[in-house]
Amino acid sequence: MNANRAVEELKDILQTETVNPPGNEEAVAKKLETLFTEYGIETELVPHSEGRINLIATLKGDGSSDYVLGLSGHMDVVPPGDNPWDYEPFAAKEVDGQIYARGACDMKSGLMACVIALIQMKEEGVPLSGDVKLLASVGEEVGAVGAQQLTNEGYTEDLNALIIAEPTNGNVTVTHKGALWVEIICYGKTAHGSRPHKGTNAILHMNAVINALENGRLKMDDTEDSFLGKPSFSINAIEAGGSPNMVPDMCRAVIDFRTVPSQKHEEILAEIHRLLEALKVEVPELSGEVQVLNDLPPMETAASDPFVDHLLNVLEKETGERKEPTGMSGYTDGSQFMKSKSNFPIIIWSAINGSTAHQPNEYVEVEDYLCSIDLFKKIAISYVGRKA
Repeated sequence: MNANRAVEELKDILQTETVNPPGNEEAVAKKLETLFTEYGIETELVPHSEGRINLIATLKGDGSSDYVLGLSGHMDVVPPGDNPWDYEPFAAKEVDGQIYARGACDMKSGLMACVIALIQMKEEGVPLSGDVKLLASVGEEVGAVGAQQLTNEGYTEDLNALIIAEPTNGNVTVTHKGALWVEIICYGKTAHGSRPHKGTNAILHMNAVINALENGRLKMDDTEDSFLGKPSFSINAIEAGGSPNMVPDMCRAVIDFRTVPSQKHEEILAEIHRLLEALKVEVPELSGEVQVLNDLPPMETAASDPFVDHLLNVLEKETGERKEPTGMSGYTDGSQFMKSKSNFPIIIWSAINGSTAHQPNEYVEVEDYLCSIDLFKKIAISYVGRKA
């Protein structure tokens, strides 16, 4: 498959809308199945729910090695947002060497770089001793649910190493923060707006909770990580009331905790419950509950792992530059894949720049996409290629 067709295949996938929610990744999975079938590469569709299907594709080696290199990418994208774009977000318009689309850098280009790398190796008859296995997942953007399913159902247990093709601009990322999304709900009592003393205002009670959080009363380990820095939390959603003449009896807020490997999510949750109990003493009518919306632990591969050094060596040979391992603040499917019964190293890497991810006018440089294809091939050959 030449470069022109590789670009056209990427555009086709970008034009296939898979906004999460709801996802609808089935359309992409079936297009990839058709493409792999054209080149004689074995695939398996793994249904998740209505309209949502994961895909597994395996480029088989000759069996002389039991090594399996995993490559991974997710098929869903975030919504295009309310701000206007210069180009339609699902038109995949190419301008001056850049393709504009939602999911262009995060991460359909990384996914397709893996897809095309497998196809080109098959076309070229590259001799492999072990297998290269692609895991195309649903639902990464909300809970990494596809990776969770693939892990739970054993699709990762034969892997010896895994590369997640998120946009890292060529940096070898060995760790990322976890995500703990916590919903706090305060309950009150309705009353007529002209008689607020007859009710209990849930907004005021939530205000007490937020003030306590912002004033440092939530005690949690904030040890700085050498790759990730300090943990953080942010109050990112709040909802209450429905009528200007009624005291609100419910207020909900969502807090986004981004955690580092030294923290335990269960300890943070216990501390939230402790804080609410303390506030009930200060605000006797306060009534609240806590719900977990998303619970993804930090992912960490030791920088000293042999696969990290292997990848750094390959990239140095091919690019002339040796980079130091890095971390990233966002989460990936690695938070689920790390739970596999097999203990394999996970690295996040592609040559794609992700600086416009989740923004209007998201784009990918065609040159970066084609470079990623070539380097994924070189990485795979170095790891499971047949030795002379």
